[in-house]
Amino acid sequence: MSSQKLVLKRLGVMNFTPNSFSDGGELSSLEKILTRITSFGTIDALDIGAESTAPMNESIRFEEEWMRLEPHLSLLKSLEIPLSFDTYHPENIFRLFDVIKRPLIWNDVSGKFDEHVERFLRLHPENKYVFCHNLAPSRELSGKHMNFVSPSNGEAYLEELANYLRPFARPQVILDPTLGFSKTYEQNWYTLENFSTLQSLVKHDEWLLGFSRKSFLRKKLGIEKLTPDTRDDLDQFHTNVLLKVLSSVSGTVWIRTHKPEMIPNL
Repeated sequence: MSSQKLVLKRLGVMNFTPNSFSDGGELSSLEKILTRITSFGTIDALDIGAESTAPMNESIRFEEEWMRLEPHLSLLKSLEIPLSFDTYHPENIFRLFDVIKRPLIWNDVSGKFDEHVERFLRLHPENKYVFCHNLAPSRELSGKHMNFVSPSNGEAYLEELANYLRPFARPQVILDPTLGFSKTYEQNWYTLENFSTLQSLVKHDEWLLGFSRKSFLRKKLGIEKLTPDTRDDLDQFHTNVLLKVLSSVSGTVWIRTHKPEMIPNL
């Protein structure tokens, strides 16, 4: 593991989706959106999504994703907070860059470092790209990631994950082991509990951890349905697990979470 000091960055999640398992349909008005942003407290960036990639949901075309994003673009453009967009549709990240007119983070769950990514990084030296671990063979199948899972476990699995990420440890790139994608319950927990080892296997100075309200957390707590009470329990559990993980990691680590206000300064 690097001797670098931990630099913690908070990435607040905002979903403009009708079917997100954890918070779909909650941001139905300007007032609710502004209330949510205010509740986040101090964050380093806002991560906006308009398509749920949970395995139970059908994928949508880039045109439909754009229709969900477009009504909010004036507000988003007016914010002084750096913006991240959670999309695997390159058509939309380029349209967003044209509209927002400032550097963006492209949080691309596809795991496809292709010509679209190269072009995005060339557009502005301050653009950042989140490279994700997703074993689906194409962008179009990004949401079907649970159909593509390695049979490995333990140290062998972590080595596979490191080999997948290592070639893309380069400037402007944030590496994300992408918990909840193309992983069994056991693989998710092993990756999370051994994140510092993964950092030692892949020398890179900027990472992302995003497991807020993921199904493997719910399974650990025995939560089958999210209610206000169980969601509070889940968010507190996420914070407890996260703090344990962060006690042994280094470098810049972005935390993608629905409740950034729960993460203390470290």
